[in-house]
Amino acid sequence: MPEADGTRDRRYLIFTLGSDDFALDAGIVRELLRPPRLTRVPGAPAALAGLTNLRGTALPVLDLRRVVRPGLEPATEPTRVVVAEAAEAVGLLVDRVVAFSAGAESFEEEGLSKVRRFTTTAGSGQVRVLDLPALVAEAFPRGRAGASASAGVRHGRDEVAGAADAERVALVSFTAAGRSYALPLERVAEVLALPPDVVPVPLAGTAALGVVALRGRVLPLLNLPALLGLAAPLPGAEARIVVARLGGSETGLVVDALGPILRLAPDAIDPVPSALSRGGATAVDAICRLDAAGTLVSVLSPDRLLEGTSVTTSTVRSDNAKTLDVMARDATEQVVVFDVGGESYGVAVGAVREVLRVPETMARLPRSPDLIVGAIDVRGTVLAVVDQRRRFGLPPGQAGPRRRIVVLEAGGNVAGLLVDGVSRMLRLDAAAIRPTPDYCGDAENAVDRVATLDDGSLLPIVDASVLLAGTDRSVRASTKRPRRQDAGAEPAA
Repeated sequence: MPEADGTRDRRYLIFTLGSDDFALDAGIVRELLRPPRLTRVPGAPAALAGLTNLRGTALPVLDLRRVVRPGLEPATEPTRVVVAEAAEAVGLLVDRVVAFSAGAESFEEEGLSKVRRFTTTAGSGQVRVLDLPALVAEAFPRGRAGASASAGVRHGRDEVAGAADAERVALVSFTAAGRSYALPLERVAEVLALPPDVVPVPLAGTAALGVVALRGRVLPLLNLPALLGLAAPLPGAEARIVVARLGGSETGLVVDALGPILRLAPDAIDPVPSALSRGGATAVDAICRLDAAGTLVSVLSPDRLLEGTSVTTSTVRSDNAKTLDVMARDATEQVVVFDVGGESYGVAVGAVREVLRVPETMARLPRSPDLIVGAIDVRGTVLAVVDQRRRFGLPPGQAGPRRRIVVLEAGGNVAGLLVDGVSRMLRLDAAAIRPTPDYCGDAENAVDRVATLDDGSLLPIVDASVLLAGTDRSVRASTKRPRRQDAGAEPAA
Protein backbone atom coordinates (compact mmCIF):
# COMPACT_ATOMS: atom_id res chain seq x y z
CA MET A 1 0.00 0.00 0.00
CA PRO A 2 1.19 3.51 -0.61
CA GLU A 3 2.68 5.23 2.41
CA ALA A 4 1.79 8.89 2.82
CA ASP A 5 4.68 11.20 3.49
CA GLY A 6 2.67 13.50 5.68
CA THR A 7 3.49 16.63 3.71
CA ARG A 8 1.09 19.14 2.18
CA ASP A 9 0.07 19.10 -1.45
CA ARG A 10 2.77 20.08 -3.94
CA ARG A 11 2.73 21.18 -7.56
CA TYR A 12 4.02 19.00 -10.39
CA LEU A 13 4.43 19.12 -14.15
CA ILE A 14 2.72 16.08 -15.69
CA PHE A 15 3.85 14.78 -19.10
CA THR A 16 3.72 11.58 -21.11
CA LEU A 17 6.50 9.26 -22.23
CA GLY A 18 5.02 6.65 -24.52
CA SER A 19 1.84 5.30 -22.94
CA ASP A 20 2.70 6.32 -19.37
CA ASP A 21 2.38 9.54 -17.39
CA PHE A 22 5.25 10.95 -15.33
CA ALA A 23 5.82 14.07 -13.30
CA LEU A 24 8.56 16.47 -12.20
CA ASP A 25 8.56 18.78 -9.21
CA ALA A 26 7.33 22.14 -10.52
CA GLY A 27 10.09 23.84 -8.52
CA ILE A 28 12.85 22.54 -10.85
CA VAL A 29 10.96 23.35 -14.09
CA ARG A 30 12.20 26.55 -15.71
CA GLU A 31 10.31 26.77 -19.02
CA LEU A 32 8.67 24.82 -21.85
CA LEU A 33 9.87 24.97 -25.45
CA ARG A 34 8.96 23.50 -28.80
CA PRO A 35 11.66 21.10 -30.03
CA PRO A 36 14.47 23.32 -31.41
CA ARG A 37 17.13 22.53 -33.96
CA LEU A 38 19.68 20.28 -32.29
CA THR A 39 23.42 19.99 -32.89
CA ARG A 40 24.57 16.40 -32.57
CA VAL A 41 27.63 15.57 -30.46
CA PRO A 42 29.48 12.53 -31.84
CA GLY A 43 30.59 10.07 -29.20
CA ALA A 44 27.97 11.24 -26.69
CA PRO A 45 25.60 8.78 -24.96
CA ALA A 46 22.49 7.82 -26.93
CA ALA A 47 20.29 9.62 -24.39
CA LEU A 48 21.78 12.98 -25.40
CA ALA A 49 19.70 14.17 -28.34
CA GLY A 50 22.04 17.13 -28.93
CA LEU A 51 22.77 20.72 -27.98
CA THR A 52 20.74 23.83 -28.65
CA ASN A 53 21.34 27.53 -28.15
CA LEU A 54 19.21 28.89 -25.33
CA ARG A 55 19.83 32.62 -25.09
CA GLY A 56 23.55 32.30 -25.74
CA THR A 57 24.10 29.14 -23.67
CA ALA A 58 24.66 25.66 -25.07
CA LEU A 59 21.81 23.70 -23.50
CA PRO A 60 22.12 19.89 -23.47
CA VAL A 61 18.85 18.30 -24.56
CA LEU A 62 18.22 14.77 -23.28
CA ASP A 63 15.72 12.33 -24.73
CA LEU A 64 13.98 11.58 -21.44
CA ARG A 65 12.34 8.52 -22.99
CA ARG A 66 15.79 6.93 -23.39
CA VAL A 67 16.78 7.93 -19.85
CA VAL A 68 13.68 6.44 -18.22
CA ARG A 69 13.41 3.43 -20.54
CA PRO A 70 16.76 3.02 -22.29
CA GLY A 71 15.88 -0.35 -23.81
CA LEU A 72 12.83 0.88 -25.75
CA GLU A 73 12.86 2.84 -29.01
CA PRO A 74 10.66 5.97 -28.86
CA ALA A 75 7.49 5.34 -30.86
CA THR A 76 6.46 8.97 -31.39
CA GLU A 77 8.02 12.34 -32.08
CA PRO A 78 8.42 14.63 -29.05
CA THR A 79 6.28 17.75 -28.97
CA ARG A 80 7.88 19.67 -26.09
CA VAL A 81 11.21 20.33 -24.39
CA VAL A 82 11.04 20.80 -20.63
CA VAL A 83 13.91 22.95 -19.35
CA ALA A 84 14.65 21.83 -15.79
CA GLU A 85 17.45 21.93 -13.22
CA ALA A 86 19.52 18.79 -12.56
CA ALA A 87 22.78 20.16 -11.12
CA GLU A 88 22.74 22.36 -14.23
CA ALA A 89 20.08 23.39 -16.72
CA VAL A 90 19.02 20.62 -19.06
CA GLY A 91 16.35 20.21 -21.73
CA LEU A 92 14.14 17.12 -21.65
CA LEU A 93 12.37 15.81 -24.76
CA VAL A 94 8.89 14.53 -23.83
CA ASP A 95 6.00 13.27 -25.93
CA ARG A 96 3.36 15.62 -24.54
CA VAL A 97 2.83 17.99 -21.63
CA VAL A 98 -0.46 17.26 -19.83
CA ALA A 99 -0.75 19.91 -17.14
CA PHE A 100 0.61 21.58 -14.04
CA SER A 101 -1.26 19.96 -11.18
CA ALA A 102 -1.26 19.70 -7.38
CA GLY A 103 -1.52 16.48 -5.46
CA ALA A 104 -0.59 14.59 -2.31
CA GLU A 105 2.69 12.71 -2.59
CA SER A 106 3.13 9.11 -1.39
CA PHE A 107 5.73 6.32 -1.65
CA GLU A 108 5.49 2.76 -2.94
CA GLU A 109 7.89 -0.12 -2.52
CA GLU A 110 9.39 -1.18 -5.86
CA GLY A 111 12.12 -3.77 -5.46
CA LEU A 112 14.71 -2.48 -3.00
CA SER A 113 13.78 1.16 -3.46
CA LYS A 114 10.83 3.45 -2.93
CA VAL A 115 9.06 5.16 -5.83
CA ARG A 116 7.46 8.56 -5.38
CA ARG A 117 3.92 8.91 -6.68
CA PHE A 118 1.11 11.35 -6.28
CA THR A 119 -2.61 11.28 -6.98
CA THR A 120 -4.10 13.85 -9.32
CA THR A 121 -7.19 14.40 -11.38
CA ALA A 122 -5.08 15.07 -14.49
CA GLY A 123 -3.81 12.30 -16.74
CA SER A 124 -4.02 8.73 -15.46
CA GLY A 125 -4.57 9.73 -11.82
CA GLN A 126 -1.59 7.84 -10.36
CA VAL A 127 1.62 9.42 -11.59
CA ARG A 128 5.24 8.50 -10.89
CA VAL A 129 7.40 11.44 -9.81
CA LEU A 130 10.83 11.27 -11.42
CA ASP A 131 13.95 11.99 -9.37
CA LEU A 132 15.64 13.85 -12.22
CA PRO A 133 19.09 14.42 -10.62
CA ALA A 134 19.35 10.72 -9.75
CA LEU A 135 18.24 9.62 -13.24
CA VAL A 136 20.72 11.95 -14.91
CA ALA A 137 23.57 10.87 -12.62
CA GLU A 138 22.86 7.22 -13.46
CA ALA A 139 22.55 7.79 -17.22
CA PHE A 140 25.62 10.09 -17.40
CA PRO A 141 27.99 8.82 -14.70
CA ARG A 142 31.07 10.72 -15.90
CA GLY A 143 31.02 14.45 -15.42
CA ARG A 144 33.26 17.46 -15.52
CA ALA A 145 35.72 16.01 -13.00
CA GLY A 146 36.89 13.40 -15.46
CA ALA A 147 36.89 15.92 -18.24
CA SER A 148 39.06 18.26 -16.23
CA ALA A 149 41.64 15.55 -15.67
CA SER A 150 41.61 14.76 -19.36
CA ALA A 151 41.94 18.45 -20.16
CA GLY A 152 45.13 18.53 -18.09
CA VAL A 153 46.58 15.68 -20.13
CA ARG A 154 45.52 17.35 -23.37
CA HIS A 155 47.05 20.61 -22.21
CA GLY A 156 50.39 18.86 -21.72
CA ARG A 157 50.15 17.33 -25.18
CA ASP A 158 49.27 20.69 -26.68
CA GLU A 159 52.35 22.24 -25.08
CA VAL A 160 54.56 19.58 -26.65
CA ALA A 161 52.87 19.98 -30.03
CA GLY A 162 53.00 23.76 -29.69
CA ALA A 163 56.73 23.69 -29.03
CA ALA A 164 57.26 21.65 -32.18
CA ASP A 165 55.09 23.99 -34.26
CA ALA A 166 56.64 27.17 -32.86
CA GLU A 167 59.60 26.88 -35.20
CA ARG A 168 57.40 26.54 -38.28
CA VAL A 169 55.88 29.36 -40.30
CA ALA A 170 52.09 29.11 -40.78
CA LEU A 171 50.64 30.35 -44.07
CA VAL A 172 47.18 30.34 -45.67
CA SER A 173 47.60 29.44 -49.34
CA PHE A 174 45.26 30.08 -52.29
CA THR A 175 45.29 30.48 -56.05
CA ALA A 176 44.80 33.70 -58.01
CA ALA A 177 44.74 33.69 -61.82
CA GLY A 178 46.01 30.12 -61.71
CA ARG A 179 49.06 30.96 -59.59
CA SER A 180 49.80 29.97 -56.00
CA TYR A 181 50.08 32.63 -53.30
CA ALA A 182 49.93 32.73 -49.50
CA LEU A 183 49.47 35.13 -46.61
CA PRO A 184 50.76 34.80 -43.02
CA LEU A 185 48.15 33.01 -40.94
CA GLU A 186 48.21 35.67 -38.22
CA ARG A 187 47.10 38.30 -40.78
CA VAL A 188 44.10 36.25 -41.97
CA ALA A 189 40.95 36.74 -39.86
CA GLU A 190 38.76 34.18 -41.66
CA VAL A 191 37.91 32.65 -45.01
CA LEU A 192 34.36 32.84 -46.41
CA ALA A 193 32.43 31.67 -49.42
CA LEU A 194 31.64 34.41 -51.96
CA PRO A 195 28.00 35.48 -51.43
CA PRO A 196 25.75 36.22 -54.42
CA ASP A 197 24.74 39.69 -53.16
CA VAL A 198 27.91 41.76 -53.65
CA VAL A 199 27.02 45.46 -53.87
CA PRO A 200 29.19 47.24 -56.50
CA VAL A 201 30.78 50.62 -55.76
CA PRO A 202 30.80 53.02 -58.76
CA LEU A 203 34.17 54.41 -59.90
CA ALA A 204 36.04 52.33 -57.32
CA GLY A 205 38.58 50.90 -59.78
CA THR A 206 38.95 47.60 -61.61
CA ALA A 207 40.28 45.76 -58.55
CA ALA A 208 37.33 46.73 -56.35
CA LEU A 209 34.46 44.25 -56.64
CA GLY A 210 32.20 46.02 -54.15
CA VAL A 211 31.12 45.48 -50.57
CA VAL A 212 29.25 42.82 -48.61
CA ALA A 213 27.61 42.82 -45.19
CA LEU A 214 29.54 40.90 -42.55
CA ARG A 215 28.17 40.69 -39.00
CA GLY A 216 26.76 44.18 -38.87
CA ARG A 217 29.53 45.94 -40.78
CA VAL A 218 30.58 46.51 -44.39
CA LEU A 219 33.50 44.51 -45.79
CA PRO A 220 35.22 45.86 -48.95
CA LEU A 221 36.09 43.21 -51.56
CA LEU A 222 39.13 43.41 -53.82
CA ASN A 223 39.83 41.09 -56.73
CA LEU A 224 43.31 39.79 -55.94
CA PRO A 225 44.34 38.93 -59.54
CA ALA A 226 43.42 42.46 -60.66
CA LEU A 227 45.21 43.90 -57.64
CA LEU A 228 48.36 42.04 -58.71
CA GLY A 229 48.03 43.22 -62.31
CA LEU A 230 46.98 39.80 -63.63
CA ALA A 231 44.10 38.81 -65.86
CA ALA A 232 41.05 38.65 -63.62
CA PRO A 233 38.44 36.09 -64.73
CA LEU A 234 35.00 36.11 -63.15
CA PRO A 235 34.94 34.31 -59.78
CA GLY A 236 33.78 30.69 -60.07
CA ALA A 237 32.13 28.24 -57.68
CA GLU A 238 35.43 27.60 -55.87
CA ALA A 239 36.09 31.32 -55.25
CA ARG A 240 36.65 32.36 -51.66
CA ILE A 241 37.02 35.58 -49.67
CA VAL A 242 40.22 35.73 -47.65
CA VAL A 243 39.57 38.35 -44.97
CA ALA A 244 43.00 39.90 -44.34
CA ARG A 245 44.23 42.85 -42.33
CA LEU A 246 45.62 45.37 -44.80
CA GLY A 247 46.67 48.87 -43.77
CA GLY A 248 45.01 48.68 -40.36
CA SER A 249 41.59 47.46 -41.48
CA GLU A 250 40.05 44.19 -42.62
CA THR A 251 39.64 43.73 -46.38
CA GLY A 252 38.22 40.81 -48.33
CA LEU A 253 40.54 39.46 -51.04
CA VAL A 254 38.63 37.40 -53.61
CA VAL A 255 40.75 34.45 -54.78
CA ASP A 256 40.12 31.64 -57.25
CA ALA A 257 40.21 28.85 -54.66
CA LEU A 258 41.47 28.17 -51.16
CA GLY A 259 44.60 26.02 -50.82
CA PRO A 260 46.06 24.16 -47.84
CA ILE A 261 47.25 25.73 -44.62
CA LEU A 262 51.02 25.43 -44.89
CA ARG A 263 53.40 24.91 -41.98
CA LEU A 264 56.93 25.24 -43.25
CA ALA A 265 60.35 25.15 -41.70
CA PRO A 266 62.14 28.54 -41.88
CA ASP A 267 64.79 27.13 -44.22
CA ALA A 268 62.05 26.38 -46.80
CA ILE A 269 61.30 30.11 -47.15
CA ASP A 270 63.63 32.33 -49.19
CA PRO A 271 63.62 36.10 -49.64
CA VAL A 272 62.63 37.56 -52.98
CA PRO A 273 65.68 37.65 -55.28
CA SER A 274 67.10 41.15 -55.48
CA ALA A 275 66.83 41.14 -59.27
CA LEU A 276 63.03 40.94 -58.96
CA SER A 277 62.71 43.76 -56.45
CA ARG A 278 64.72 46.37 -58.32
CA GLY A 279 62.97 49.66 -58.89
CA GLY A 280 60.98 49.55 -55.68
CA ALA A 281 59.21 47.29 -53.22
CA THR A 282 57.24 44.31 -54.43
CA ALA A 283 54.00 42.90 -53.06
CA VAL A 284 55.74 39.52 -52.63
CA ASP A 285 57.58 39.11 -49.34
CA ALA A 286 59.14 35.68 -49.81
CA ILE A 287 59.18 32.52 -51.92
CA CYS A 288 58.35 29.11 -50.37
CA ARG A 289 59.65 25.76 -51.59
CA LEU A 290 57.02 23.10 -50.85
CA ASP A 291 58.66 19.91 -52.08
CA ALA A 292 61.54 18.38 -53.97
CA ALA A 293 59.59 18.74 -57.23
CA GLY A 294 60.14 22.48 -57.10
CA THR A 295 56.63 23.67 -56.26
CA LEU A 296 56.84 27.36 -55.33
CA VAL A 297 54.40 29.62 -53.51
CA SER A 298 54.73 33.41 -53.34
CA VAL A 299 54.08 34.90 -49.90
CA LEU A 300 52.33 38.26 -50.21
CA SER A 301 53.12 41.19 -47.94
CA PRO A 302 49.91 42.44 -46.25
CA ASP A 303 51.58 45.80 -45.57
CA ARG A 304 52.73 46.41 -49.15
CA LEU A 305 49.95 44.73 -51.12
CA LEU A 306 48.13 48.03 -51.75
CA GLU A 307 51.26 50.11 -52.38
CA GLY A 308 51.53 51.55 -55.89
CA THR A 309 47.85 50.92 -56.64
CA SER A 310 44.87 53.24 -56.85
CA VAL A 311 43.16 51.27 -54.07
CA THR A 312 43.47 52.64 -50.54
CA THR A 313 41.87 51.63 -47.27
CA SER A 314 39.39 54.25 -46.13
CA THR A 315 39.77 53.65 -42.42
CA VAL A 316 42.68 55.30 -40.57
CA ARG A 317 43.03 54.07 -37.01
CA SER A 318 44.82 55.79 -34.20
CA ASP A 319 47.51 54.08 -32.15
CA ASN A 320 44.98 53.45 -29.39
CA ALA A 321 42.55 51.82 -31.81
CA LYS A 322 45.35 49.62 -33.15
CA THR A 323 46.24 48.58 -29.62
CA LEU A 324 42.62 47.64 -28.94
CA ASP A 325 42.56 45.70 -32.20
CA VAL A 326 45.62 43.69 -31.16
CA MET A 327 44.02 42.98 -27.77
CA ALA A 328 40.83 41.83 -29.48
CA ARG A 329 42.79 39.47 -31.74
CA ASP A 330 44.50 37.97 -28.69
CA ALA A 331 41.05 37.10 -27.28
CA THR A 332 40.04 35.09 -30.33
CA GLU A 333 40.67 31.63 -31.70
CA GLN A 334 40.85 30.48 -35.31
CA VAL A 335 39.19 27.24 -36.36
CA VAL A 336 38.76 25.36 -39.62
CA VAL A 337 35.13 24.30 -40.12
CA PHE A 338 34.46 20.91 -41.72
CA ASP A 339 31.20 19.10 -42.41
CA VAL A 340 30.31 15.51 -41.54
CA GLY A 341 26.85 13.99 -41.90
CA GLY A 342 25.04 17.31 -42.27
CA GLU A 343 26.70 18.86 -39.19
CA SER A 344 29.55 21.34 -38.97
CA TYR A 345 32.49 20.95 -36.61
CA GLY A 346 35.48 23.15 -35.85
CA VAL A 347 39.10 22.22 -35.20
CA ALA A 348 41.86 24.58 -34.10
CA VAL A 349 43.72 25.87 -37.12
CA GLY A 350 47.00 25.12 -35.34
CA ALA A 351 46.33 21.39 -35.69
CA VAL A 352 45.50 21.52 -39.41
CA ARG A 353 48.54 20.78 -41.53
CA GLU A 354 46.68 21.12 -44.83
CA VAL A 355 43.41 20.45 -46.66
CA LEU A 356 43.56 18.23 -49.78
CA ARG A 357 41.19 17.24 -52.53
CA VAL A 358 40.26 13.57 -52.48
CA PRO A 359 42.29 11.71 -55.12
CA GLU A 360 40.51 9.52 -57.65
CA THR A 361 42.16 6.42 -56.19
CA MET A 362 43.72 5.66 -52.83
CA ALA A 363 45.98 2.74 -51.95
CA ARG A 364 44.04 0.20 -49.90
CA LEU A 365 45.93 -1.04 -46.85
CA PRO A 366 45.73 -4.86 -46.52
CA ARG A 367 43.74 -6.14 -43.52
CA SER A 368 42.91 -2.58 -42.45
CA PRO A 369 39.61 -1.93 -40.63
CA ASP A 370 36.63 -0.28 -42.33
CA LEU A 371 37.55 2.93 -40.52
CA ILE A 372 40.56 3.31 -42.85
CA VAL A 373 39.54 4.07 -46.44
CA GLY A 374 43.08 4.04 -47.81
CA ALA A 375 46.46 5.73 -47.79
CA ILE A 376 47.86 8.74 -49.65
CA ASP A 377 51.33 10.12 -50.30
CA VAL A 378 51.72 13.68 -49.03
CA ARG A 379 55.08 14.98 -50.20
CA GLY A 380 56.91 11.74 -49.47
CA THR A 381 54.98 10.78 -46.32
CA VAL A 382 52.38 8.00 -46.42
CA LEU A 383 49.30 8.89 -44.36
CA ALA A 384 46.32 6.74 -43.46
CA VAL A 385 42.96 8.30 -44.39
CA VAL A 386 40.21 7.85 -41.79
CA ASP A 387 36.54 7.98 -42.77
CA GLN A 388 35.29 10.55 -40.29
CA ARG A 389 31.70 9.46 -40.80
CA ARG A 390 32.51 5.98 -39.48
CA ARG A 391 34.62 7.52 -36.72
CA PHE A 392 31.53 9.45 -35.60
CA GLY A 393 29.32 6.33 -35.87
CA LEU A 394 27.56 7.43 -39.07
CA PRO A 395 27.00 5.47 -42.30
CA PRO A 396 29.53 6.10 -45.09
CA GLY A 397 28.81 8.99 -47.44
CA GLN A 398 28.74 9.34 -51.19
CA ALA A 399 31.66 10.55 -53.27
CA GLY A 400 31.29 14.16 -54.40
CA PRO A 401 33.28 17.23 -55.42
CA ARG A 402 33.02 18.85 -51.97
CA ARG A 403 34.74 16.00 -50.11
CA ARG A 404 38.14 16.83 -48.66
CA ILE A 405 40.93 15.24 -46.68
CA VAL A 406 41.90 17.30 -43.62
CA VAL A 407 45.43 16.42 -42.53
CA LEU A 408 45.66 16.83 -38.74
CA GLU A 409 48.78 16.72 -36.60
CA ALA A 410 48.54 16.82 -32.81
CA GLY A 411 49.76 14.90 -29.79
CA GLY A 412 52.41 13.09 -31.82
CA ASN A 413 49.83 11.63 -34.24
CA VAL A 414 49.23 12.51 -37.89
CA ALA A 415 46.32 11.32 -40.05
CA GLY A 416 44.08 12.41 -42.90
CA LEU A 417 40.39 12.77 -42.11
CA LEU A 418 37.93 12.18 -44.94
CA VAL A 419 35.11 14.71 -44.45
CA ASP A 420 32.09 15.76 -46.49
CA GLY A 421 33.49 19.24 -47.03
CA VAL A 422 35.56 22.10 -45.62
CA SER A 423 33.39 25.19 -45.63
CA ARG A 424 35.42 28.02 -44.12
CA MET A 425 37.88 29.31 -41.56
CA LEU A 426 36.52 31.36 -38.67
CA ARG A 427 37.96 33.58 -35.98
CA LEU A 428 35.86 33.04 -32.86
CA ASP A 429 35.62 35.31 -29.84
CA ALA A 430 36.97 33.52 -26.78
CA ALA A 431 33.88 34.64 -24.85
CA ALA A 432 31.66 32.68 -27.28
CA ILE A 433 33.43 29.37 -26.55
CA ARG A 434 32.37 27.21 -23.61
CA PRO A 435 33.19 23.68 -22.40
CA THR A 436 30.64 21.10 -23.49
CA PRO A 437 28.08 20.22 -20.81
CA ASP A 438 28.68 17.20 -18.58
CA TYR A 439 26.21 15.11 -20.57
CA CYS A 440 28.27 15.11 -23.78
CA GLY A 441 30.23 11.91 -23.12
CA ASP A 442 33.21 10.68 -21.16
CA ALA A 443 36.58 12.34 -20.73
CA GLU A 444 37.86 10.92 -24.02
CA ASN A 445 35.13 12.50 -26.13
CA ALA A 446 36.82 14.46 -28.93
CA VAL A 447 34.25 17.28 -28.77
CA ASP A 448 35.27 19.18 -25.66
CA ARG A 449 34.01 22.71 -26.42
CA VAL A 450 31.16 24.41 -28.23
CA ALA A 451 31.02 27.91 -29.76
CA THR A 452 27.95 30.10 -30.21
CA LEU A 453 28.08 31.72 -33.64
CA ASP A 454 26.70 35.12 -34.62
CA ASP A 455 23.59 33.58 -36.20
CA GLY A 456 22.75 31.73 -32.97
CA SER A 457 23.82 28.30 -34.19
CA LEU A 458 26.26 26.11 -32.26
CA LEU A 459 29.60 24.84 -33.52
CA PRO A 460 31.09 21.84 -31.69
CA ILE A 461 34.89 22.16 -31.51
CA VAL A 462 36.96 19.00 -31.79
CA ASP A 463 40.13 18.48 -29.76
CA ALA A 464 42.54 17.26 -32.45
CA SER A 465 44.87 15.40 -30.07
CA VAL A 466 41.99 13.47 -28.47
CA LEU A 467 40.42 12.75 -31.86
CA LEU A 468 43.66 11.37 -33.32
CA ALA A 469 44.50 9.39 -30.19
CA GLY A 470 41.01 7.88 -30.13
CA THR A 471 41.23 7.07 -33.83
CA ASP A 472 44.57 5.34 -33.25
CA ARG A 473 43.04 3.25 -30.44
CA SER A 474 40.04 2.34 -32.61
CA VAL A 475 42.31 1.21 -35.43
CA ARG A 476 44.46 -0.87 -33.09
CA ALA A 477 41.40 -2.46 -31.50
CA SER A 478 39.95 -3.29 -34.94
CA THR A 479 43.15 -4.95 -36.14
CA LYS A 480 43.33 -7.10 -33.00
CA ARG A 481 39.85 -8.57 -33.45
CA PRO A 482 39.84 -12.06 -35.01
CA ARG A 483 38.45 -12.08 -38.53
CA ARG A 484 36.00 -14.72 -39.61
CA GLN A 485 37.28 -17.10 -42.29
CA ASP A 486 35.19 -17.38 -45.40
CA ALA A 487 33.85 -20.85 -46.14
CA GLY A 488 36.47 -22.90 -47.97
CA ALA A 489 39.19 -20.28 -47.52
CA GLU A 490 42.64 -21.29 -46.47
CA PRO A 491 43.57 -20.11 -42.98
CA ALA A 492 46.25 -17.46 -42.75
CA ALA A 493 49.73 -18.72 -42.02
